[in-house]
Amino acid sequence: MADLYDPNRNEPVTPPQGGGPRPDPEPVALPSPAGPADEGARSGPPPAGPQPVPDAVPQGLPERVPTAGPDADRVRIGLWGAPRSGKTTYLAALPLAAMQHQRHHGGGWHISGMTEEANAYLSQGMDLLTRQRAFPEATMGVREIAWSVQGPRKKRKLGPGRRPNFVLDIQDAAGEVYGDGHPQQAQLVSLLARSHGLIYLFDPLGDAQRATESFNFLHSALTLLTAQVRNRGGLVDGRLPHHVSVCVAKFDHPGIFQPAAEAGWVTQDHEGAQLPRIPRERGEQFFQWMCDDFRGATARLVRDALQTYFDPRRIAYYATSAVGFRLAPQHVFDYRDYVQEIEADGRKYLRTSPGPINVLEPLIDLEDRIHRETNRRGGKPW
Repeated sequence: MADLYDPNRNEPVTPPQGGGPRPDPEPVALPSPAGPADEGARSGPPPAGPQPVPDAVPQGLPERVPTAGPDADRVRIGLWGAPRSGKTTYLAALPLAAMQHQRHHGGGWHISGMTEEANAYLSQGMDLLTRQRAFPEATMGVREIAWSVQGPRKKRKLGPGRRPNFVLDIQDAAGEVYGDGHPQQAQLVSLLARSHGLIYLFDPLGDAQRATESFNFLHSALTLLTAQVRNRGGLVDGRLPHHVSVCVAKFDHPGIFQPAAEAGWVTQDHEGAQLPRIPRERGEQFFQWMCDDFRGATARLVRDALQTYFDPRRIAYYATSAVGFRLAPQHVFDYRDYVQEIEADGRKYLRTSPGPINVLEPLIDLEDRIHRETNRRGGKPW
């Protein structure tokens, strides 16, 4: 430890060494504007000082300061959805989708945690999906996770191009938190208000009661979110400024996939695993069909709320599956046997290794839209 310097003694003062309690420091006479200090006030033993408190020893390796840029430079993405819409599974599948992006699209994406807890979250989710072939437990409460996301360089006609490199601040919250009156709802809404982009998981499965709950959770949070952003002057033309990726979740489920295929929305690749998908350019029309013709009135309420509170030009739509389809032994899609999920011993498992569909793409698209908006506004996303 460096020596301390006492200006009244004109020499360095070395603190005592050793593990025991330190003796009380020698009093230093301070000049008084009224004259010399009263000697009687210093008679008797000095008062006992506070005893040192042993430091708590954290477990594990020391954690370094995150190497992110200033807080204002972070791209924040909020993850939103009603209970049982698959938010936790989506997050667990995100690093796997980043690894598989090179195989299907070229150009690798890398995701790593900014903290020890975030890295543990990544590792545990990957282990569950790939080795145990199990689904993660639903989230309890609100958890903030910061991940560093780095992508391949994007080519430009002029200049060296841009390599996406940003921090993903995710709020992994239980769907019940979005409900009116939940004690953590205000905390979650504040996190969403600070976000630049939102991923909204829309689950078209379930009975009418659950579908109504989805709308109630959405509308309750939207009204509070709008009030917070309005009070700080952040609304744009009366709407929330966020960019939104709406993901129609569980695309692999036969209750969604089969009606979509029979209605002619699905195309299939001719190479590789020959995976089926909804073309990106038809994502919005597919969502409209899902609300108008397939799911019904309550789904239309969800659609109307999203397009009322957000600028429709800032919303993109995707058919998403966190685990993908079961593939045949030839590692190709087989329409006769594509269901991935099975149940055993009261738990749900995967029959084959997961192949996420449109899990990373909504995030890539959000970052790109936010980046272009930031450049257009001279360094401010809105």
